[in-house]
Amino acid sequence: MPASTRQKRTNGSCTTKAAAAASPLDDLPALIARTNIHFQALVERTLAELKLDRLLRPGMAPVLFALYEKDGCIIKDLAGRTQRSAAALNSLLGRLEKSGVVNLRTCAQDGRAVRVRLTAKGREMEPRVRELHRRVVAAVEQGLTAEEAAQAATLLQRIIAGITQEEQRQNSLPATQPTR
Repeated sequence: MPASTRQKRTNGSCTTKAAAAASPLDDLPALIARTNIHFQALVERTLAELKLDRLLRPGMAPVLFALYEKDGCIIKDLAGRTQRSAAALNSLLGRLEKSGVVNLRTCAQDGRAVRVRLTAKGREMEPRVRELHRRVVAAVEQGLTAEEAAQAATLLQRIIAGITQEEQRQNSLPATQPTR
């Protein structure tokens, strides 16, 4: 059954999800967008408090955590571990290299691959990056029980999977010619 026609119980009566959302300003995509805006602002404020804002941008910490676990991996492996595209990582890694946090070098075993290594600066900032993560998790989970936080994580993973599936479907469609 399409999401727009799935039924939801409210006060003993059935209504459609579409009717339950009073406006497109309050539907799930709008809530996700607003959540992202507030989350990005939270991360930016916390980066500034921890004096990391000149080195990092929102979204970079997961890449650093992957490198803290296994330094010196190739971009393809890092993309898989962080669940990001290699193209998205290339831009992010370029910024991290410019900040002096990582070094990017051609892999000696495979000249086509690029190996990513933390610099001394990247390793030195690990305690502050972990503190960033701790503060952000505490703010995001504030007011939620452990069970609710786990449920939210599961639902968000399902939303991401659905969006990814739609992206793949769209990418597999034949390119259309522009009309004149």
